[in-house]
Amino acid sequence: MKVLISKSGEVSKPFIERIHLIQGDITQQDTDAIAMLIPQDMEFAGQINQSIMQAAGYDIDAFILEHIYKPRVGEVYALPAGNLNAKHILVGIMPYYRTEFDQNDSHLSGAVRSIMELARCMLLTSISFPPLFSGKKGFAKPKAARLVCQGINDRMQDAFEDVRIVCSDEASIEIFDRKLRILGWDGG
Repeated sequence: MKVLISKSGEVSKPFIERIHLIQGDITQQDTDAIAMLIPQDMEFAGQINQSIMQAAGYDIDAFILEHIYKPRVGEVYALPAGNLNAKHILVGIMPYYRTEFDQNDSHLSGAVRSIMELARCMLLTSISFPPLFSGKKGFAKPKAARLVCQGINDRMQDAFEDVRIVCSDEASIEIFDRKLRILGWDGG
């Protein structure tokens, strides 16, 4: 057993530097997988989900309805990526939130952990995450960024070579940058 003692006030996460913050289009990433979330009611809405579905070139919504029966909150599924540069789409199931009072932090961070765990079990070495559940019906952007970063960081292991957080705008990049730096990431 290897004992790792960190300096006072420093975070001891040896693989956190494998997290990369990128400004770009999630559908253009050439990683092993792209992550996305859908609510348990299977409503395939949201700008990120719609762009992934369109870029994949097949009806992901119909594929999910045909192959996934009564999904439960917290479950994660691997889908074919179609025309995407990625090899897989990893889909996590979230509850449907009617109002912000229904939101539970553990659902989002747990879904991200489950996606990371499925990627590890599938022997994937790279995965791309968009700013998950930070749209109109999701969490506030800073809170969503914190939960996504926590979920990724909690499951970072030696097997992962490249974990990307891909944001389409500078404001989201800045939010994720702040949250990652709190965890001990130095922007490398």
